[in-house]
Amino acid sequence: MLQSLDLSDPLVARHYMAAMHVLHGLPGFDWYDGCFLAKFEAARRMLAIVRPGESRRFAAAFDTLRTRADFEVRRVHNVLPPARFADFLAQLRAVPASSLHGHERGDFGRRIARDLPILAELQLELMPLVAELAGEAVEPCYTFLSLYDGAGTCAPHLDAPSAKWTLDLCLAQSDEWPIHFSSVVPWPTSDADGNVPATTAFRSHSLRPNEALLFSGSSQWHYRDAIPDAGFCHLAFLHYHPAGCADLVRPARWAAHFDMPELAILDAVFETLRPDRRQ
Repeated sequence: MLQSLDLSDPLVARHYMAAMHVLHGLPGFDWYDGCFLAKFEAARRMLAIVRPGESRRFAAAFDTLRTRADFEVRRVHNVLPPARFADFLAQLRAVPASSLHGHERGDFGRRIARDLPILAELQLELMPLVAELAGEAVEPCYTFLSLYDGAGTCAPHLDAPSAKWTLDLCLAQSDEWPIHFSSVVPWPTSDADGNVPATTAFRSHSLRPNEALLFSGSSQWHYRDAIPDAGFCHLAFLHYHPAGCADLVRPARWAAHFDMPELAILDAVFETLRPDRRQ
């Protein structure tokens, strides 16, 4: 898209230069899934330059994606009746190997499959439960089958708000593998280098098969240490965002949603300058 910009148009050229200025000075947000916050902060900074009166309105529109400060991780026992859970596992074992992808083995020690129909069906079924636990109406976003092997690990990170709410369902494991959560934190928007603040406190939670945790990954730092004793852990991640927020969780839609065409220019420049951070 960058090649299609008409830089002979003074307004387009001004927005292009503003986008370049903002992105060259933008903090890294260099954790897994940090792309959304990088684009959000870039948009907020760019609007402060080209539309000073709109920057706060833009940022305030995302308040619904932020998590209330008193939220705590919620546990669900016996997510499915035992016989149903056993049948569910049998169906997952029948998923063709070609549906599993290994491109995250290096960073996470896992094979993944995204948006399997069987997980999408479960995601819809459990949506009322998630809404009750989260305290707000939600919509399904995407699902993730995550099969960690003996190299399994998960560095500290925040998720994109498309996964404001995650129901983390344990399918099978060699032993309990704790996940560690911070309390709810504000979105980092400046001086962010991908490092968790040194003062951050974490609480550990473990799961057994057919148990799940609901957490807010976009506002809670979370991580797992290296999996013990070269074991394994198979998980299903069911991700949800607040109802009515589909445009907000997708940066490519911001220009049309806010009627701010300069955000499309920013997105094009971002994709060119940071091709490794696409979302």
